[in-house]
Amino acid sequence: MPKPYGATGATKMKILAIICYNGTCGQESYGYNIWQVLKNRFHTYVNNEDIRNVYHHLNGLCELNLLERDSNLENETRCMYKLTESGYAYMDKYKIYLKLLEKDS
Repeated sequence: MPKPYGATGATKMKILAIICYNGTCGQESYGYNIWQVLKNRFHTYVNNEDIRNVYHHLNGLCELNLLERDSNLENETRCMYKLTESGYAYMDKYKIYLKLLEKDS
């Protein structure tokens, strides 16, 4: 059964954790590298065709105002993402994934 519009499931929480972690490490967050972390660290979306699902989640998180696309881009070939204040406010929901990323680094 599909989740209702605006639902924030485990994959979206993992994406928020990845972007939060990247931000604290001074790394960029864009679709492909988010997918690589989901694939390699969380064993989610392991097929190459699954990258489109990541972009679907990123768009949904932007619509929920938890992420924003970085409009101050030096590299116009990639769309960078960063957390909004609302995205940081969700940290209680994604901190378990954030801890996993910190532990594995």
